[in-house]
Amino acid sequence: MNEKERDNEVVLLGMVSHILSFTISEFCKYGYSLAFERELSDLKGLVKADSIYENDFDVLEMLTDPAVKLLLKSVNKVADHIKIYYMTNSLDEVDVMLNEECHQHASDNFHFYINEGTGKDYKMLLLETQDLYFSIMHLIFHTAYQLRLKQIDLPDKIFDTFYFDFLDVLDNNLQTEDKNIQLLYDLIVCLNDDAIALGNLT
Repeated sequence: MNEKERDNEVVLLGMVSHILSFTISEFCKYGYSLAFERELSDLKGLVKADSIYENDFDVLEMLTDPAVKLLLKSVNKVADHIKIYYMTNSLDEVDVMLNEECHQHASDNFHFYINEGTGKDYKMLLLETQDLYFSIMHLIFHTAYQLRLKQIDLPDKIFDTFYFDFLDVLDNNLQTEDKNIQLLYDLIVCLNDDAIALGNLT
């Protein structure tokens, strides 16, 4: 492995941590956005949902809204996968999260897949939250593809089968011996369960 390939590997491994961290923040943001429409309506307009740190779950955990509870369930799943990922790769969390190159590439991926929500009421936000799940699952699959090919910039040809490969992951028909990639596949399946449960609420 030459120096460029080693640098690429470091960036790719770090990107995963950032992507999953962004995912937790986004789930948290949507949880507060939904809460502002109902149980935390007194705070609507006073606090922006995206200004709340993802670790500030105490208030959300006290709410009874089933959609918010599902989002918190998803947050816990992602957090558990991050812990396993750090242990599997013997990564230092602080070093990874301070790596600007990892952050920038992860941010590029994130903004390609995740759109800013525009829901003006609870019903619209609930529908957008369901869309968010699928966008995040596609984002994570894109990241898994980068690990699989060991490339930050994916060739256009992979998108010919991207969606079909994604469906194979959901059906547990796409397996790999790579622990990092399999971890992301497993997370996608877990989040899909929550997306289905959320769909039953709409």
